[in-house]
Amino acid sequence: MKETLYCRMLRYALYAVFVIGVFGTVSLPFMLDTYARVVHGLGAVPDEYRTFILPFLIMVALPCLWIVLEMIRMLHSIPKGPFVMRNVHALYRTGILFLALSVAFIVKCFVFFTFLTLFCAFLFTGAGLFSFTLAALIKQAAVFREENELTI
Repeated sequence: MKETLYCRMLRYALYAVFVIGVFGTVSLPFMLDTYARVVHGLGAVPDEYRTFILPFLIMVALPCLWIVLEMIRMLHSIPKGPFVMRNVHALYRTGILFLALSVAFIVKCFVFFTFLTLFCAFLFTGAGLFSFTLAALIKQAAVFREENELTI
């Protein structure tokens, strides 16, 4: 099966998101100070806020980068056939990562509450449940595909 233009465009977009995400994660301490200086007119981020938000953002960025990598790997399987057990395992891992991110944002709601944090918690919970549902669907399709290949 030939890879479509949409799949290639999505894969290149995911490559760009991954590169920007790595750059953003590495430069996070500098960007945090720049944000405080430009937006709030502060010289630096207050220490009590920085000691929580910097590790939190790094802790959130790493699973997000892992999710993007899993999506890139799944897109590579499309020309050969996407209904394989490797994609099922990738979707289960992605679902677990989404739910872990949801827990992290719920914990952040108790420390520094914002409505955006609450929205992210709900969004990641929904994405995790959707990922588990999609994994079950692809698992069933992979089983049907294997049975079909055995009968031919």
